[in-house]
Amino acid sequence: MEWYFTELRKHKEPFQFDETMDLEQSLVERFPDVVIKCSPINFKGTVTIERDSVIIDAEISCDLTVPSSRSLKPVRMNLDFFISEIYVDNPSIIDSFAKEEVVMLVEDDVISVDKLIEDNIVLQVPMQVLTPEEEKEGVMPSGAEWQVISEMDVESEHEKQVDPRLAKLKGLLKDNPES
Repeated sequence: MEWYFTELRKHKEPFQFDETMDLEQSLVERFPDVVIKCSPINFKGTVTIERDSVIIDAEISCDLTVPSSRSLKPVRMNLDFFISEIYVDNPSIIDSFAKEEVVMLVEDDVISVDKLIEDNIVLQVPMQVLTPEEEKEGVMPSGAEWQVISEMDVESEHEKQVDPRLAKLKGLLKDNPES
């Protein structure tokens, strides 16, 4: 789905939208390492015209299946989040917005709603995704002569190791009754 920037700017009053879209094939093709499967996506919100910009405030919800970051087994997650994006057609206007605002430059007068939705869905996928079994068991994968260890395990190993040059100093504190 595409919206034309000049057509959107003709609206004087904010308008509501509520769409259900099937973007599974496009999501899997664009992000094959991130998305295995996606239910139809509910995309609803408001488009507001302000100054020389178009503001899209929307809620996106869907069920997404992604690979586990440990075993690559499928993990189903429910996504339901809000976005707010500002679109402008003049690059010089971008600097007039606050740095924390998402401001997109429209090219060829077209706002690709499909791309907007897909990009925001992928941004919602956490870096670490685990199956319920992996979360419960906490077992890390291993193989012949290799093993994945957690950051906590690495930190505890470093704490246990004492620099041999300082090993004698460690014994001094145990003998001193004032400490």
